[in-house]
Amino acid sequence: ERMTRKSKKSSGHTPLTYYEMNKKFASSQYGTTTARLSKDSQLPFGCCALGLSPAEDPVATPSGHIYSREAIVEYLLTKTLELNKAKENYETYLSSQQAQQAQTVEQQKEKALVVFENSQKASKKRVREESEKKPKSALARTSYWLAEYQPEHLTETPEPPPDRPASPNSGNPLKRKELRSLIIKRQNNEKVLCALSEKTISTQPAVALPGGHVILKQCYDDLVKPSMIDPFTSKKIKEKKVLTLQKGRSGFASSGPVEAKKYRPTIT
Repeated sequence: ERMTRKSKKSSGHTPLTYYEMNKKFASSQYGTTTARLSKDSQLPFGCCALGLSPAEDPVATPSGHIYSREAIVEYLLTKTLELNKAKENYETYLSSQQAQQAQTVEQQKEKALVVFENSQKASKKRVREESEKKPKSALARTSYWLAEYQPEHLTETPEPPPDRPASPNSGNPLKRKELRSLIIKRQNNEKVLCALSEKTISTQPAVALPGGHVILKQCYDDLVKPSMIDPFTSKKIKEKKVLTLQKGRSGFASSGPVEAKKYRPTIT
């Protein structure tokens, strides 16, 4: 008999055909589904990475993400309170573990004392006890579903909480004093402009000078980096103090990832 198309697949099961995956069962979304992200799904430059609206009193983290000061401070305060509570719970757990270990040591000492006392008794009684234990061990091996032969519950050891809250996007430890104030120039309170060239900043690389002014990376390389003098304050600056900001995104692939993928098990 003629083999069907599915039987010619190299795998051991019968996977879906291209038509079944993309046409027939498209509404069921089996397998890996891909969706193109539009401009509305991307975060424009100068918007708060928490509130998703234009940043008010903007600040930047060491990773280059921009936030509204009120939003990031409230986030750090909430996470700090959660960490303090987690630390209290962890200390309580450690103290209970220490008490349990001390109790276990005492029980082991008492058990060793009982074993020693039994070893001093008549050998006939010891032989009789050993003969009584054999059926119990066999029963435990074959009748493992009985309640008296169930294994003891082992509690998972929780990990110690971190000392500082993590940054919302980078996940790195973050302190409030590490937030850097920004001076963002806007046009009609919408578009972000380069403070030096007054060009619109959308998806181009941008940096923040030590004074907080946000300029295009190209302006920094061409005008500021050769002399390393801040054009707004006329002070000498260091390159390590210049913060590279996260680029804005748009619906075009050149600005960054514009696709989202999600895997769902197939029906085969």
